[in-house]
Amino acid sequence: MNAPDDRWLERAKALLDDSAENLDAATLSRLNRARQAALATRRKGPSRWAWSAALAASAAAVFALAIGLHQRGVVPPGAPTAGLESGDIDVMTSDDDLDLAENLDFYAWLEKQPPGGPSG
Repeated sequence: MNAPDDRWLERAKALLDDSAENLDAATLSRLNRARQAALATRRKGPSRWAWSAALAASAAAVFALAIGLHQRGVVPPGAPTAGLESGDIDVMTSDDDLDLAENLDFYAWLEKQPPGGPSG
């Protein structure tokens, strides 16, 4: 801004501040009563749209949680579903057989092979 505009704004602000500071008691009383009346008509607590938004958000969260929990239990088609046999538990719990832990790469490769072996 240029200098004349700045001076005009400063003068207007000073006049408004001075008039607000020098109000008579009757005007101050009327302003205070009007303010109190406006505050009394204000709603107490959240509005109707706030309750609606909270309800919609909680419903969406429950729906997302249900979908997430449902997806955890789904097994993709074609996934191997071999169960454990009685001998498997013995091998996994025995302390003698440390080859299982040492050859994890081999077992990972073996698991990826198609049924019937690598040739067929």
